[in-house]
Amino acid sequence: MKRLIPATLSFAYLLAFPVVGSAQDCSSWTDFDLRGTYTMSGSGFIDMSKLLPGMGLPSGMIPMTWVGAQTYDGHGKGTGWVSFNAGGNHMNAQLDQTYAVQPDCSVKASFSMRVKELGVTVGPFPRMMVIVWKPGALELHMILGDASPSKAPGVGLDLGVAYRISMQGAE
Repeated sequence: MKRLIPATLSFAYLLAFPVVGSAQDCSSWTDFDLRGTYTMSGSGFIDMSKLLPGMGLPSGMIPMTWVGAQTYDGHGKGTGWVSFNAGGNHMNAQLDQTYAVQPDCSVKASFSMRVKELGVTVGPFPRMMVIVWKPGALELHMILGDASPSKAPGVGLDLGVAYRISMQGAE
């Protein structure tokens, strides 16, 4: 009997508070809902010869990690910075981005980078993001990848996440 009561209470709890929630509805979201400042980080692989063509860099994917911050203006544009390490080479860049929220909770985005150490601007590169809304928190799960099975690989592939830390600085 002592074991039956905790098991019954556990079962009642699962019925009252389901573990699996309902699907997120973003059908009424707009670019304005993403406004704010985000911290972000990610990792993946990059082909520096495609990122910086004409510089004589060897081709092939090398590991890359990055951190940065981005501010979205609520009108489909963003600016920020990123510090990244690609195959042991550390670089910093200023970012310019455009984005558009879709009704399925995805965000179609494109960004360009001005690499400070080289004085060149590269891009634009496509980025797909997914809105993840948690009570009191907004996350953007991101993937860079401009290749498909019918297309040659692009500059690289990476995965990242951005966390909204402030609504200040947005219009």
